[in-house]
Amino acid sequence: MPSPRPSKIKVVAPAVPSVSSRSPRFQIDWLPAGLLLWMFLACCFPLFDTDLFWHLKTGEWILQNYSIPGYDLYTFTDFDKRWIDLHWGFQVVAAILYRIGGPNLLILTKAAILMLALGIGCYAGGVHLRGWQRVLCWLLPAITISGRGYERPEIITLLCLAAWLWIVTRLEQCPRLIWILPALQIFWINFHALYILGLVVGGCYAVDYVVRSVADGKLGLGPAPQAPTSSTLIRAAGLCAAAALVNPYFEEGALFPFVLFRKFTVEQNFYSSNIGEFQQPINYLLKNGFDNLYLNAEILLWLAAAISFVGLAVRRRWNVFRSLLFIGFSYLAWKASRNTNIFSLVAGYVLSENVSEILFRKPAAGTIDPVRTRLAVGKELAVGLGLSLMLLAVVTGEWNRQAEKIRPFRLGEAREWYPHKAAQFMQRPGYPRRVFASNFGVASVYTYHNGPEGKVFMDGRLEVCSQQTFERFNSIGQRMSHADPSWVDLLRDQKGNLPAVMLDSRFSRELITGALQTPGWRLVYADRSCAVLFDEKVADALHLPPVSIEPIRWPPKLES
Repeated sequence: MPSPRPSKIKVVAPAVPSVSSRSPRFQIDWLPAGLLLWMFLACCFPLFDTDLFWHLKTGEWILQNYSIPGYDLYTFTDFDKRWIDLHWGFQVVAAILYRIGGPNLLILTKAAILMLALGIGCYAGGVHLRGWQRVLCWLLPAITISGRGYERPEIITLLCLAAWLWIVTRLEQCPRLIWILPALQIFWINFHALYILGLVVGGCYAVDYVVRSVADGKLGLGPAPQAPTSSTLIRAAGLCAAAALVNPYFEEGALFPFVLFRKFTVEQNFYSSNIGEFQQPINYLLKNGFDNLYLNAEILLWLAAAISFVGLAVRRRWNVFRSLLFIGFSYLAWKASRNTNIFSLVAGYVLSENVSEILFRKPAAGTIDPVRTRLAVGKELAVGLGLSLMLLAVVTGEWNRQAEKIRPFRLGEAREWYPHKAAQFMQRPGYPRRVFASNFGVASVYTYHNGPEGKVFMDGRLEVCSQQTFERFNSIGQRMSHADPSWVDLLRDQKGNLPAVMLDSRFSRELITGALQTPGWRLVYADRSCAVLFDEKVADALHLPPVSIEPIRWPPKLES
């Protein structure tokens, strides 16, 4: 009897891990997490932004009056000007946080939002990147973003912009995500005026969608999109455009970004010469050289992203969406240094997507290269060590010493930086309710303690104060610094009354000297942060003797 034929044994080859999951899970997940932790800690520095306190005052005013301002509240020069306050959502949240936890809660919340924005941006693209590769792509963006890690409404723009990039990158796999975008726009426009950047991202995606549809996989472009459908894109675009009207100012609010854009273009010569953050980075470099760590990181990031497009071109690959993003946001970064963090978020996304596409190789079935595995582990260990040193540098203060020396690792306010005592001195009955304050940080703090009843000549709200007001402000300051008594007449109202003068002891020292040399003015208050001067007639009526100028001789500096 013949022996039975042996049955065939089916051999199943072990599953080959994908490029993005070959390394142990903790090595991939925890390296980017270490970068996010670094971002959080690097943004834990004391309050010193000059605009913060008028934001807080406006949030309190909204909570008290159940209303959103439509006209200027805080100046006696532009009191009749329309105020399109698209920051109102941020201001309400900031005021509530300040009530609950003071400066510390504000700082921690800001740091958490920036960490979240970086995290969303970090995982928006670069699906094939290992953990250490992702960290290297996002290290320069993290450094640059931390350089503007202030408690300002722009942190909401970073968060929403990162969300846009994350959603748009996944639309072809999950088309339903597109319906989140109109709601995101409604949230965005009620927190910050740069909501229009979401529409810019959407416009870049739409152009890429059309180009790929026409090319149909040719010319080195990606395959023609199968989803979302063109009709879905059109409907979603219409809803996103309509979402811009869902704000307290309707079409005025929707069009307000174009008013701001004018200050970066038509009026840039004036504003860039008067406000540091409106200055073009190239002008800063020509004046100061490569002495700013954060600007240097931005330049290196731009070069890395630009070179990554060369790497794609070598492989005969093109991506219209990422190219348009890089060009558009590079233009914003070129126009003003205040746009560095926005550019860096987009450039980090572009860099990680390009590098992911360049490095991706579909692994051969059943092959594992032990040499490459050891090299990958070594690279991950090296990046992990570098991150550990960066974390240690932040908490020990070494990072601050090597950077701008103005961001020590702690909470609270910068010591003696804000003139709270001088502003509280001005609360006394009978004291002038109009103030010429220099610099804008003094105006902001005065408004927080005395507004809106007490009003200033001008503050930092460029959405209210006109260029003409700014020019008058500069003219008064120049005449005051030269002890030219004609500055007094520029401040006198129709009844002949004069405002008080509050001058910062660090940046307005020449103004203090000139005002004290002007006949008829008396120093009635002085501390290390601020000097307050009254018209002598007012000072005599209030029985205020002159005080010593000695405290002003030792102005405080930002902590190192």
